[in-house]
Amino acid sequence: MIVTASARSLEPGPLSGAGSTCVRPALMRGLIFLARHGVACGLLLATTAWSTPPADSRHAAVSDSNGDSKLRHTDGRSQLKHNVITAAAGGTGYVQAIAPERRQERAQLLRTGEAALARLELDAAINAFDRAGLIEHAADTEISLVRAYMQAGQYRRALASGAHTAGAHLDAVASSALYAWLLLAGGQGVIGQRLLDEAQARLPNNPIVDSAQRQLRSGSPLATGLLLRVPTRLAPYSSGPRLPRRAQVAGSALLLADGRQALAPLALVTTGSRATMWVRNGIGQRVSATVLTRLPSIGVALLQLDKPLPVADAPAAAANQVFPGSAGFAVEYTANPGSEAAWPVLHTGFLGGMTNNPARPDERALGITMPPGPRGGPVFDAAGRLIGMALAPPGLLQKAAAAPILVSAAILQRALGQAAPSARLGAAPPASVSAPVATLARVPVDVIYENALRTTLQLITLR
Repeated sequence: MIVTASARSLEPGPLSGAGSTCVRPALMRGLIFLARHGVACGLLLATTAWSTPPADSRHAAVSDSNGDSKLRHTDGRSQLKHNVITAAAGGTGYVQAIAPERRQERAQLLRTGEAALARLELDAAINAFDRAGLIEHAADTEISLVRAYMQAGQYRRALASGAHTAGAHLDAVASSALYAWLLLAGGQGVIGQRLLDEAQARLPNNPIVDSAQRQLRSGSPLATGLLLRVPTRLAPYSSGPRLPRRAQVAGSALLLADGRQALAPLALVTTGSRATMWVRNGIGQRVSATVLTRLPSIGVALLQLDKPLPVADAPAAAANQVFPGSAGFAVEYTANPGSEAAWPVLHTGFLGGMTNNPARPDERALGITMPPGPRGGPVFDAAGRLIGMALAPPGLLQKAAAAPILVSAAILQRALGQAAPSARLGAAPPASVSAPVATLARVPVDVIYENALRTTLQLITLR
């Protein structure tokens, strides 16, 4: 662990005067830290506890998330507490004014990073944001880093960083909105809504918080307007040139194992073998697609992509191992009359049983409660295996109350084997793939969602 502190924070100060009541406990915490984490860290923390603010620190210049400077009044006690906490966390001790040229450099780094992120140049974007963070610990820098991690498909890293940002910057509404959105996307919508409720209590009538809360409560979140403005931007950037104005996100699709083909709901696919369509994953990578073959017996179409998309880490398909009442995770995009990129949303629940439809004896109810929508995304079990695809019942695509069905991986693979023998749903299954899910190691839900960012595709058609 590396701990840094400003030179002024290490100047020895008296034991009496402002803040003296909290020096001794802070010193004891430093000594405890010494015992637990090593001599260098503990001595630095203990030394910081003896320091007192400089004479001009009672009005320290700080910066809020939109870059406007304001004055925050601090007394010796609160400033001393800040020194101890930030030294322990690797901070710089006193909040000191930033030189104008350094502030300009930071603003330029943020602009450079955002431009690189929009071009999907992720290493350059993260490097610029990191450098900006070295100049000032501020919410806008950390929010930008979280979005860069998401653009890279690193949901778990983004979620952890987003939790820190939301907790450390309670006055920055964008941090709470972003973290709540990520929680909802990964299947933790209840916690996300609670977070926004707290933000609304702190900052009533804030348009960003209110807009994010409305979207989360709808069950079909869609980032528009204020929610797409930097630094908030609750969506990834998209590759490629701008799509035609008539383009729309019609529903979801499932990327196959080779990254060159995908399955989409037949009812959503544009007619004509050379019809214009696109697919886009959760990290903003978009390619055009055409219909390779139609599989009306199971209600899907096989699409050929003009360029391969990156595949997830082996979401092996489970053969004939779908058990009613077992945990399931369905991932899909919100349908959108526009064509903006978005992050998919994961829904949790318990898998249903057979529908007893005489016309379709293999038809199975999905069981997972989902908002109305055209469906088309993948479904996973608790071991992270791809177990099928969620579809709207045939002929009921536009019925809001229509309960979705699950077309199992075994049925999909059997149909693919007849139409396109080389197509595979997932990577070659391991030897344990036929084992019941109860005997397999459970995969964290955030890992399932991180894989789904690549496996789940937006299906974009022309109106």
